[in-house]
Amino acid sequence: MLQLKIRNYNSGLVYNNLLYIDLYDKWITSDPDTRWLLGELTSQFTDKTVFWTPTGDWTYQDRYVELLITTTRGLPAASSTVIELGTTELPLGFYDITIYQNSDGSNLDPTGLNVLYKGVANLTQDFALGGTEPVVYTEYTTNDADTESIYITNTAV
Repeated sequence: MLQLKIRNYNSGLVYNNLLYIDLYDKWITSDPDTRWLLGELTSQFTDKTVFWTPTGDWTYQDRYVELLITTTRGLPAASSTVIELGTTELPLGFYDITIYQNSDGSNLDPTGLNVLYKGVANLTQDFALGGTEPVVYTEYTTNDADTESIYITNTAV
């Protein structure tokens, strides 16, 4: 599973996620000047998809490709190389991720492209620059007045 992070809303900073993935053995052409990639993220919660063109460093291609996935949340604005995540349609959580061998540097359509990688990514927020965590858990104390009641909340009819 891949880990992706975003920064606080409108922080003005992008988050550069560096991933190390073995892509070279699935590449079907040997021309080093046409190593364009296309990324696809689909939220498992909302089923919404976003496409972008990630950057790859092929220096150690026999072992791994260093993939740069740049994320934003609000400001700066999204572009073909920067994806906006952490929105209503693309929330925190699990994503299906696919990396394609792209036909050119600006194509955002995966039709007919060679699949290099398929997997799962987990999107979380980086709290290093501050911000409030979305869920804060507190210890449970037994302060219930009625501790012997059973409540049925979901029944099949």
